[in-house]
Amino acid sequence: GQSSRTGALSTHVEQRAYNLRPRKDDSVTIERRSELARLRREQQNQRRNKRKEAETLRQQEIRDYEEFTRSKLWWFDEELPEKSDKDLEDRKWRPYFEASDPGLFNITLKGANWEVERLALQAGASVVGLQSSTGDTYLFSCSGTIVEFFEESTMIVTVANLVRCPDAVQVANNLKISVYLLQDHKTLEGHLAYHDFYHNICVIRVQSPFHLPGKRFSSNIEAINFDKICSRDVVALGRDKENHALLVTTGKIIPKSSKFDCDELLVSTCRISKVEVGGPLMDFDGNFIGMNYYDAKETPFVPSFIVLKCLKQFKLFRTVIRPWLGLRVRTLHAEGSIAHEKMQTNFHGATGVVIEKIEEDSPAKESGLNEGDIINQIDGVYISNAAE
Repeated sequence: GQSSRTGALSTHVEQRAYNLRPRKDDSVTIERRSELARLRREQQNQRRNKRKEAETLRQQEIRDYEEFTRSKLWWFDEELPEKSDKDLEDRKWRPYFEASDPGLFNITLKGANWEVERLALQAGASVVGLQSSTGDTYLFSCSGTIVEFFEESTMIVTVANLVRCPDAVQVANNLKISVYLLQDHKTLEGHLAYHDFYHNICVIRVQSPFHLPGKRFSSNIEAINFDKICSRDVVALGRDKENHALLVTTGKIIPKSSKFDCDELLVSTCRISKVEVGGPLMDFDGNFIGMNYYDAKETPFVPSFIVLKCLKQFKLFRTVIRPWLGLRVRTLHAEGSIAHEKMQTNFHGATGVVIEKIEEDSPAKESGLNEGDIINQIDGVYISNAAE
């Protein structure tokens, strides 16, 4: 009996020490305990159901979005034009862009003000698209410039590649030329008037029922005079023959020689597509200072005063007459920085062209000129490059 009383006393002391209360097992307590457990289970079930509903709603939203995306993709597939092999050779040079409305730029004129954009749009009325074919065979696509109205015909200057045989330096047979205008998406038939494969230039004559605005090339050689200017902002213009949109690319004239075997060509940093070949190069004052050729990285161009000389001789002689001097020159500023520095040091800042080769029994040989001589004046007129 003594030990049981001692155990009960120890239990009571332990409960008092830890503030423990004896568990009540009466019916009221058991019922209350069961109710609390039931409420906890209900709350857990409610939270579980809410999570399931949220997950179900999320999955439904995902399914709705996937259905919407599939419908849009189907719509885009239906709206895209069918793939065609027509002009495949032309299209691989041309970056993709969308210009559904006629007369819109394919890119923004970066670094140009509103005045330059206005000048480009005004000049764009004189820029046309061209395509040639022989029979049913596609030949070439390019751009051109309306230069004047002569003998009741409109004259368009462009590159001679338009009329050249693919495998021979001669005019293609059964030539058909289409001219694509901005005005009302008109397409006219053109005819070859003059051509010169040496300078890669030709003139297309068009009979138009309405007046076509023309624009002359500039005769000012200061635009490419590298004695006075190191670079010049320019705009390359062209016209797409499919949607008749104006194509615009900006860049700078740089003191660099073209990789083509022609010392008269200069280079700009404009990146154009092949359909823009033959289009004009415009400065930020609105003057046409050259005609563009094609290269993958940069754009070589023939200066405007050479274009004007060719047009003048076409009128007078129906061909371009080139006097044979018997020498080949190279522009000093195109030699690269190291060679240019040596030239500037050894010849005290000389500018102009250096004689690279002199033919035997030529006027240049008889005049006493030697290879390596520098020419910076002709008849008292200073020159800065081979084109001049």
